Amino acid sequence: MPRWTQSIITRLGATRVSEPEVKFIFFVLFFLGGLATNAKSEAVLPAYLVGLVVAGVFYRDKTLMHRMRSIAFAMFTPFYFIKAGLYVSIPALWSGLLIIGAFLLLKMLTKTVGVFPLARLHYMRPREATYTTLLMATGLTFGTISALFGLQNHIIDQAQYTILVSTVILSAFVPTLVAQKFFQPSIETMHAWGRIYRQKIKASAFSIMSVEDLNQDG
Repeated sequence: MPRWTQSIITRLGATRVSEPEVKFIFFVLFFLGGLATNAKSEAVLPAYLVGLVVAGVFYRDKTLMHRMRSIAFAMFTPFYFIKAGLYVSIPALWSGLLIIGAFLLLKMLTKTVGVFPLARLHYMRPREATYTTLLMATGLTFGTISALFGLQNHIIDQAQYTILVSTVILSAFVPTLVAQKFFQPSIETMHAWGRIYRQKIKASAFSIMSVEDLNQDG
């Protein structure tokens, strides 16, 4: 698919007003979404796979990436989240506040254990590492997809769905708000971290090459 997409962009994308490359990507998305629906899965899941496959094409063609992002956020994403929100039960929401809070704390704890040490390992200071961890705490899209899949396939009931979706939404909102309010680093700080990181990586690569050279000489 990356070769097909790149070929369409090279041959037709720059000369056709009809945007054939955009239509090709949406054709693939709708086709795979139909297969996923027939398999009783979520139609949005193939979008993740397609995104991974054509990520290199999007990286090289920023115009195509912006077009796809604009169309997706303007036409598809709102309707999906509206659909997901229609299944939320207000009575179940109020009665499950303690469980939602417990799940939110558990999610934050697991994200902290998984992200913060890696951020520190990559030479971030505690403030920047905390900021990165809080931003990585969200799981809004895939968490909503998983909960909706479970509800539609009768794996969970509406009350359980409400608790899970509420937790996912709070995990996207609360950590981001805290990160932006109390831990947001300056641009200069992040540029300084980038320089330090590149220096450390170069030093590590030089050390590895030096050890290999010594072994070869021996």
